[in-house]
Amino acid sequence: MKDKGITLISLVITIIVMLILAFTVTVNVKQGMEIGNFSALRTDITTLKKSVENFYKEYGEIPAEIEYTNISKLSNILNTTEKQSDSVFYVIDLQAMNGISLNYGRDYENVKNNQTQHVNDYEDIYIINNKTHNIFYVAGVKSSNTTYYTTYTEAEDVPNI
Repeated sequence: MKDKGITLISLVITIIVMLILAFTVTVNVKQGMEIGNFSALRTDITTLKKSVENFYKEYGEIPAEIEYTNISKLSNILNTTEKQSDSVFYVIDLQAMNGISLNYGRDYENVKNNQTQHVNDYEDIYIINNKTHNIFYVAGVKSSNTTYYTTYTEAEDVPNI
């Protein structure tokens, strides 16, 4: 008599192969999401740089009034100009730049409504330095065990707009 069915060994091998495939898919999806998040940050900052530059050319000032002082997370990437005592960071006034669409920065509505009362409690916002006009995303985006707050990875001096 010939038995029909799956042996225990073939069942175990099938389960192991499926676990390996599931792990591989999970890792690839996670990496894809991290790359997507960083690309969204890069797109936002590029959009903001262009809009800030246009605003600056038209009005002679950056579109920001509310000071932001909770920059301790950014200390490793700030350049020498941004570390000076007269260097100030401001929340970018997204309302002043009509027609832009961003992936991040949702806390701006809270900052706008509360003004300066709780501004340093928010992190899902974009800030700008008054001297270099470099733009930073306070919450940051994690990719490959590194958190990115701007589009460059190490302190560098960037000329004013």
